[in-house]
Amino acid sequence: MRCQFLREAQVKFCRASAYRKMIVRLAEQTENERCSSKEYVNCSAAKQHLEDNPSSSHCPFLHESLVQYCSAAAVTKYIPYTESVLSQCGTDSHKYCELHLALSQPQEPSAEREDRPVYITAIDSVKIPEGLSYSSNHMWIEIGSDGVCHIGIDAFLTRVLGTIDHVTFVTTKGFHRPSVSFSVNGVDLQFIFPVSMNITRANTYLRNNPEKIIADPYTAGWLFEATEDKSKNRSVQFEGLISGKQTSEWMAKEMERMTAYAHCLASQPDINGTIMMADGGYFQPGIAQKLTRAELLTMYNDFFSPITLWKQQS
Repeated sequence: MRCQFLREAQVKFCRASAYRKMIVRLAEQTENERCSSKEYVNCSAAKQHLEDNPSSSHCPFLHESLVQYCSAAAVTKYIPYTESVLSQCGTDSHKYCELHLALSQPQEPSAEREDRPVYITAIDSVKIPEGLSYSSNHMWIEIGSDGVCHIGIDAFLTRVLGTIDHVTFVTTKGFHRPSVSFSVNGVDLQFIFPVSMNITRANTYLRNNPEKIIADPYTAGWLFEATEDKSKNRSVQFEGLISGKQTSEWMAKEMERMTAYAHCLASQPDINGTIMMADGGYFQPGIAQKLTRAELLTMYNDFFSPITLWKQQS
């Protein structure tokens, strides 16, 4: 599915000019332009090359091309059709474009909001989007209709982390398990998606704006774009991931498990021998920011470590 802001146009430009400026071609302009008439012989740019080109009813350096452009962008950039396959505008990937996300209006009719995440439910502000599959270390994947996949971390993990100081992409391209490292409260934590995929690009913009991961983990905070391993059956390739009705049950158990972990930590006496009483409810957002290095690593190993993940799958 293509982006609703994607437009097409026929443009013209001069191949003899030192600068290529694409101009949208309008039918009413043809009669008044020099390039489309014999008046082109008076053009200073064309005069330099006319000896090598036969005379014609129009300038031999006038070139026309079919292009695409984004109607929502502040600055129009024309992309030739020959390069359109490199753009995300004509695929499901447009749903992760910052400009598209900013301008799409969820209150519009369903045709206008179908690119927005639809949430199955929310458990104490931890949202669970429909149509995603999850690994047990709280990473998600969306498999597009065109076979292009996007991978990120879920709202449970962002609630635990609170903030991310720095992002390092361990894998950016090629056939790998998508891997990323977050610096949290001075500790580097690595998160690995358990399925090997052909990574086409990483959202390296997040290196300068890691807060996007926490604010919009399912949209602007995506981490990797990849394609499936075509040599494997999809059901076999993604075996072990959590999806559908199982997602809500799994997330509820994870919330309870993390809450129990937080209560266990709170029941330990502080340096003064004081024990804090648990006040009920789920664990506090940003719990990772309040832990010591040892406590944070213990929590990581119990919930998010790739070693723990592979043990569960073996």
